[in-house]
Amino acid sequence: MSAECFGLPPTPESSFGMDRRDFLRLGGASLAGAVLIGSAGGRVLAQAGPSLQAEFESAAKKYNVPVELLLAIGYVNTLWEMPPPEASDYQQGDPEGRGAYGLMQLVQTPSRNTLRRAALLTGLSEEELKTSRAANVLGGAAVLSDIVGASKPQDLNGWQDAVAEYGDTELYAVEVYETLSEGASLTISTGETLELAPQAGVDVPQVFTTQSVNQYPGAAWRPAHRRNYTNANRGNAQIDQIVIHVAQGSYSSTVDWFQDRKASSSAHYVVSRKGRVAQCVRNEDIAWHAGRWHTNKESIGIEHEGYIGNPRSFSGSMYRSSARLSAYLCRKFNIPVDHHHVIGHNQVPGCSGPGGGADCHRDPGRYWKWSKYLHLIKRYK
Repeated sequence: MSAECFGLPPTPESSFGMDRRDFLRLGGASLAGAVLIGSAGGRVLAQAGPSLQAEFESAAKKYNVPVELLLAIGYVNTLWEMPPPEASDYQQGDPEGRGAYGLMQLVQTPSRNTLRRAALLTGLSEEELKTSRAANVLGGAAVLSDIVGASKPQDLNGWQDAVAEYGDTELYAVEVYETLSEGASLTISTGETLELAPQAGVDVPQVFTTQSVNQYPGAAWRPAHRRNYTNANRGNAQIDQIVIHVAQGSYSSTVDWFQDRKASSSAHYVVSRKGRVAQCVRNEDIAWHAGRWHTNKESIGIEHEGYIGNPRSFSGSMYRSSARLSAYLCRKFNIPVDHHHVIGHNQVPGCSGPGGGADCHRDPGRYWKWSKYLHLIKRYK
């Protein structure tokens, strides 16, 4: 996002995108393994060579944290993949520049610094924690253990407050405990298969929200901090585009980032892999999402959970939910359903590089299925 969007002198912008090769560059494990986590104790049925599961097991044992909890956190954060540091390097005013690093999403921003906390607790360097998968998992476990204190809870439910503090929002605990309750299974890019069995007796936290006056039906109202958008009174004559973003992070962390007063960024909506929708800025107000003030003034911004380099980020539920939202907005503001009016963040002009928007941002990236998305919007409209 350019600084002119919020009254600061314009500054050069950086790219926060990455290709699949970059995203799948992992630290730690190099050999595939097959793993089953069964009971609360964590049971390994099969494993070949160094593995992510072994890294989770080692971190859990060292810091006395349930391995199931670490697995659920890693799944919510990045689908058990290790993004490179540049995926979401901190940059004020960039909606994807949250400063969250690695599979365990250790944070380093002016508001929070769990990366530094992990370095102090583990004795590892911040660079190691950013780039090494094994170190990152260890750092996340150390921080979570430190949050809960010396007296460790006897069951998974007792860790809820610590998980919420780790993610800086109750919504994060909801996502983690839903994963614990439902279980998860995935073969990651190294070829290793991880399975987190559904955990019996897990309680999913309940988080309630107030309703927005003009809220999209079915969305949760999770307002961005008032410093992260511009109050306005826009109507049909002022809004003629929808800009599609990919958050380079989880649903809850994206909502939380927009609520950080130092983020200087926001989007109107955030959509999760499961199809949840959060509204963070009223349609009539101007969210700071596009990296260009002129586009911000005339558009609605929709962020999507996930990473542009991981095609698994974009589920059928996400496409359907987002397309229904876009169809609603197209009806409400008379926006044509085409690729000139429903655009990617990478199509926003005005960046300093010769390639325009692509030099600033690459989202939603090569794995976003535009033909499918526009077809769904037309169907729901």
